[in-house]
Amino acid sequence: NRNRTAGELRRVFEAAGGNLGASGCVSYMFNYKGLFIVDPKHVTEEQLMEVAIEAGADDVDLVEGYFEVTCDPKIFEVVRKALEDHKIPTESAETSYIPTTYVDLDAESGKKMSKLKDSLDENDDVQNVYANDNLPAEIMAN
Repeated sequence: NRNRTAGELRRVFEAAGGNLGASGCVSYMFNYKGLFIVDPKHVTEEQLMEVAIEAGADDVDLVEGYFEVTCDPKIFEVVRKALEDHKIPTESAETSYIPTTYVDLDAESGKKMSKLKDSLDENDDVQNVYANDNLPAEIMAN
């Protein structure tokens, strides 16, 4: 039931000191992309770049010790097949909303954001939570 879910989510946001916006109101802050996470112990950056770009991927970046391969979601399966054909295993492969910019949070705001995301994740009607926050290291460790 959409109305019940909207009411529950509105209460979660209000309890966290925020507001539930209109559908799509922050979509301009995210790009919808195919996203593959690859462990560098399985492939060199050069090999991955060659396979991914040849398949049509947009970019290959090293982020927090893992390669992130991004592509247009329309060619997600093409890139997935190219990686599989070249025996390049992925840690994850999904279409996702990727932030265009990130917001650095202090410890207090980071705790609130972490609690908000946990509350959203606990709701059975919520399938995915996308955010553009950079949580402080001490919050990430907990």
